[in-house]
Parts: sequence; structure tokens; C-alpha cells
Amino acid sequence: MNKNYQFQGCWMKGNDIDYGVEDSGYYQDHRNVVLVKDFYLDDIQETYLYIATLGYSIIYINNQRITQDELNLVWTQFQKCVYYDQYDVTPYLMKGQNQMKIELGNGMYNPSPLRLFGKYNLRERLSEIGEPKVLCDLVSCNQVILSSDASWKQGEGHFLFNNLYLGERVDLRLEMSSLKPVETKENTYHLETNFIPHVRRFQNIQPASLIETKEGMIVDFGEMISGFINLSFHAQSGQYVKLQYSERCIDNQMDYKTCLAGSVGEGIHDFVISGGLGAPKKAIQTDEIISKEGINYFTNTFTYHSFRYVLIQGLSKVDIHDIYATYVHTDLKQIGNVQTDHSFYNELFDAAMRTKLNNVHGTFEDCARERLGYGGDMVALATSNLYTFDLEAFYKKIIKDFRYEQTTNGGIPETAPYMGIQSNGTGQGEGPLLWQLVYPYLTYKHYQYYGDISLLEEEYPYLNKQLNYLLSYDLDEIAEHCLGDHGSILIAGEFRKPTPDKLLLGYCTMLLFLEYNIAMRHILHKDTTLYQQRYDEIKETTIQKFKNEDGSFGEVTQTGYAFAIRLGLDDEKILCQKFVEKIQADQGIFNSGIFGMALTYEILAKYGYHEIIENWLLQESDIGFKAMLSNGNKALAELFVGEQLSLNHAMFASYQQWYYQGLAGICIENNAVAFDKIKLKPYFSKQVNHVECHVQTKQGMIQSNWQRKNNEIEWIISIPENIQYEICLDQEYQKEIIDQQMIIHTLG
Repeated sequence: MNKNYQFQGCWMKGNDIDYGVEDSGYYQDHRNVVLVKDFYLDDIQETYLYIATLGYSIIYINNQRITQDELNLVWTQFQKCVYYDQYDVTPYLMKGQNQMKIELGNGMYNPSPLRLFGKYNLRERLSEIGEPKVLCDLVSCNQVILSSDASWKQGEGHFLFNNLYLGERVDLRLEMSSLKPVETKENTYHLETNFIPHVRRFQNIQPASLIETKEGMIVDFGEMISGFINLSFHAQSGQYVKLQYSERCIDNQMDYKTCLAGSVGEGIHDFVISGGLGAPKKAIQTDEIISKEGINYFTNTFTYHSFRYVLIQGLSKVDIHDIYATYVHTDLKQIGNVQTDHSFYNELFDAAMRTKLNNVHGTFEDCARERLGYGGDMVALATSNLYTFDLEAFYKKIIKDFRYEQTTNGGIPETAPYMGIQSNGTGQGEGPLLWQLVYPYLTYKHYQYYGDISLLEEEYPYLNKQLNYLLSYDLDEIAEHCLGDHGSILIAGEFRKPTPDKLLLGYCTMLLFLEYNIAMRHILHKDTTLYQQRYDEIKETTIQKFKNEDGSFGEVTQTGYAFAIRLGLDDEKILCQKFVEKIQADQGIFNSGIFGMALTYEILAKYGYHEIIENWLLQESDIGFKAMLSNGNKALAELFVGEQLSLNHAMFASYQQWYYQGLAGICIENNAVAFDKIKLKPYFSKQVNHVECHVQTKQGMIQSNWQRKNNEIEWIISIPENIQYEICLDQEYQKEIIDQQMIIHTLG
């Protein structure tokens, strides 16, 4: 693939639309644009299409769709970078007359003016918006045989409305309108080849039940899906069909509040969140179909929905020929897996997988009502994600997303691309500390797991700028710009309450910034003297300010213990024992937020307190994962307690790392380069008789399988020869090497 292809074509688009006062007319009918070009070929040679789209596109050559990529806008900061794709289109061409057709949708380039949470209008906040447009060249034998230019024509398709959040409105009776000239614009964007996996369709799911109600027919798919609906039905011309999607249904009544786009229409006490002028009162995920005579077929094209339930109005059961749902997400390669003979452990692992994939479409998103890339969530889930998916290319793109949005001062936004949210951020366009940590943290983790020093070299000037900017603040002031441990049950979903040990975490986060930046400076052979001195000063200040007489820290929360242990603020073994006592006093419930929770799994596993983790994961109380999954959704919820929560949110899926580090005992060392150093320290759980784990690393496949047989445990491990490893087992274990595999026996 050409890495620096220079397009000869120009951008093509339809006519601009006047959406009226405050863009309120956006919600009205505006048919989507279809671009068309006829061309003639004397002969067929190997031919490639180079194409960049701002907005979504579906590409046809001679009425054949050339790719199964879905939702194919690679969302980033478009003023800094636009990604293009290359496709081999040779099989779709024929001698003589040919036609290329490109159907456009809005995507994140032409968002609605819906005010997310009543505040954030993407049309006002994003760095660039506009009508969908496309740039393309058709290249055969290194010669451009067709380009996007003024010779193309535009028509109108059958989409009357399309929005990523709200859904689609189609009139299946409509044929493409008469053609007229396109509008063109010279290319001024920086273009790079797309190097991340595409969004694709995956598993199809059949309905678990169809229930006739007064409102309409409710289809229950029996599990939480992010993706498309597929519906074929018989109807009369002009018959109106409406589909509304929800994550929850109570007593055969649809409950939309967990997935309302931007929470618009949700009531909080006496206040109802408004989406702005022209917006729906309730931002329900909705598709509308105006039918043609006879058999109709509808599938989502320019949106995806988060749902378990679909309310269908305008059809009866006998009208429907077929209905099924399809998972749609970025095609991340799974490189790690852990399976056991414990049914709930398997269910819990699968729930993490499902929920993570449900919320990845070109970036790691939080949930359907937001669809935004929060840095904090990415920090909390990084370790579990890196063991499970091949993220070498994907994280590189996300790291660049945050760097593209770096402010003049050096700060990093809360979400990338930046869209206005800056909860307690350090400055305009900047996020709070733990969310800004995503930039150095993911960059260092990328090196630890994949060993790409060129990424460190490329990002170093920007990382250094961010660090120096944060260090320019007074320590007490910068610590106040910490939101703390988001999601803790101690604040029961009330996001305006202070999070546990918020101020302590502000100090600790500055230590983490220094730690990761110092580590990267060592790798790049940069002087670290001044930064190490600053680290030592802040650590000593943190101890003096927050250490209590009994040896605990701060507000004596689980979160505070986790961060104090992670940063070695006192004897770690003694602190960990106090930490365990605190958890036991809290009835074994982990009540940290997303950051403290991820650290808790890592710390307790490191010091051998696996039973404490196990007790939490298998918790039978009303607060825990069994309670969370008792609704049958097979996906995780945003919170353990609270009202304003999504039912399809992965931020507490960090427990997945314990499957690898605890049950399988594969622990990557902090100073590893491309996964070349590990410690092997499995937990032979009494709740489990059989564990199978594999992780595909840059060095090769690591396998760790063990099973209990009578009074023995047999552990078989396989380690690539380039990996340095240390086995850490208690003295009662006996080991022998057989056929280059390690087999560990222990007498019961």
C-alpha cells in the first residue's frame, strides 16, 4: 500500500443546506447525496481505488458494493489529519462502459445540533463540520484513470434523514433523483493512509421473543447488542413503520432513559434535559421507514444502535418475513483468551468482551448515548485491553488523536476528538488530570507491549510539552484539577459529589505523569535529573500531607490505599495488609472507581491476595457483577448503583486483566520491551479445576494451562524463547521440564 499517496482528484460534495435558525432544520427531511460517474475501459488491469471520505460512504462499481466496511469514517481531528483507504477493485470492473456510485451519509462530519446533556452541540464544538464529501482516484498500472472532479454528477438517495445518534429515516419508494453537477473543492487536508482495522458486521442474533403490546410489537433479542437491525416485511406503498431501540424493558414497557442520545429527554429531579431548538423531546434511537408496495428490506447503513429491545410500530407479526440483529464494531483481532470450568467466570469474561466490542467504532467509546473517546476510561482498561486485543495500530491512532488536540499551553483534552467536555480541566480545551494521563500512559504501554521506539521518538516533544505545562502549576492548584476516582459506589452515581480521596489522587497523578515520562526519557537517553528531583519532592510532599498517624493515607478509602501502594508511599506489604482489612470491613465489596478498581486487581494479585479478588468477583450481594448481569443482558452496566447509567458500558471491565495475571499467572514486567519479560505466578483457585489461557505477543504465543487432578495440579506453560521469564511459586510446588514445556506438580 502506498504510504504517501498524492491524490490528483479534488473533493466532491452535494449542495450546502441551510438548516435555519440554530440549525434546527437539520431534523427535517434532506435526502442524502449520491455521487455518480460513468467511465469506459478498453482493458482490465490491476486497479486500485484510493478514497477519503468526510462523512460515511458506501461505494459501488457496476452496482456491486466493493467493500463490507461499515461506518467507515475514521473520526479524528480533521484539520490535522484525514485518513484514506485503498481497495483492490479489479474484480468489479469490466471492459467497456462502467459506473462508480458513492452514497454519502453524515457520520461525525455532519452531526446534528442536538445538545448532549443539554450543553454540548457538536456542530458548535467540533473543529470542523460540513456536508459529507469524498476525494478519490482510480489507479491502474500506476496511472490515474479516473479522479473525483467536476465531471461527476450528484443525485439524491432514499435516506431522508441520517444521524449517528438518532437513527435513519428512509423512503423505500424513492429512486435516485435526476443528476446535476457536483460541487468541488481543492484538497488542502493532510492525508494519511488508514492503518487501523475497519468497522465490520459480525454475529447475527435472532429474536428471543416477540411480544404484542398496545404500543406495538416488542422484539427481545435476549442480549445487549451494538449494531444494526435487519428487517424484511410486506407492506403497502406509503405504509409507515417505526422502530425504537432500548437497552431496557420493564413490564412490557420500553424504558429508554439508559440510552437516550446525550441524555436528552431524561428527567433529573424537576429538570428535563433539552436537546435544543428543533430537537426531539426524547432523543430515542429511532428508525423510520416509508414502505414501497410488496416486500421491503431495511438494514442500518449510517448509524448503529445500542439495544436489546426494539419496539416496532406499523407492522403486525404476520407482516414480518424476517428480523435479526447484527453486532457491528471495529474488527479488533483477539490475541488473548482465558476459559475455565467455572460457568460464572466464563460468563464474566465474555461480558467484558461483549461490552468492550459493543463500544469500539474507530476509537474506544464509553456508551451509546455519548459515543466519545474518554481518556480516563482508556487508562482504566488499558491493561485488560492489551492482553486481549492486538492494539498496536489502534492505540497508535488514539495516541495521535489526543496529541492532535493538544492545546497551545500543552494540555490534553478529556475526550479525543475534542468536543467541548472539560470537566474541571486545567484550561480551555483541556481535561482533568487522570484523563490527561492517557497520553503518556498509552504511549508507554504501547512500547511495553509492542516495542515501537519510533512512536516514543515521534511523541516525545509533545509529551515533554504536556509535562512541563502541568509542572508549571502550583502543586496544590494542579491537584485540584483532578476529578478523582470516577464511578465509585461511594457517591452512588451522583457525579457532582466529590470522588474518594480526590485531592490525594491529584498529587498521585502528578507522580504518575513524572514516572511514565521519566521512563520514556530513559529509553530515549534523555537527561532525567531535574524530573527525578521533582518526583522525589512531590512524593515526599504527598507523604507529609496525606499520611495519617495509623499509617493509612488521606480519607482512608480503598481508592487511597490502591494509589498509595502503587506509588510506594510507605511499606507496600504493610499497606496492602491494611488495604485488605479495609476491603473486608466493607463486606468484601470493591468500592473504588474505575482507576482504583484497575489498580486493586493488579496490587492484590501482586501480593497474593487473590481470594479477596475472587470473593468480589463472585459476590452474591446486591452490589457486584452477579447482580449486574442478573438482567440477562450479557453486558456490563456503567455503574453498580445509581440512576443515570448506561446498561452497555465497559468502564468496570478491568477485572479481565486478573484472568491473565491471576488465574493464568502471566504478568508482564514493567520494564518489558515488546512483551519480552514476564513473571509467572498463577493462582490455583479452589473455585476452579481447569484454566486455559493464551496470549499472542510480539515474541510469540504464551500459553498457561492448569488443571486439578485428584490431589495434584498440573500446570503446562509454553513460552517463546525470546521472552525472559521468572517462575514464582510457593515452596510446596515441584517442577520438572518435559519436552521444553514446564510441568508443575503440587501435592494436595
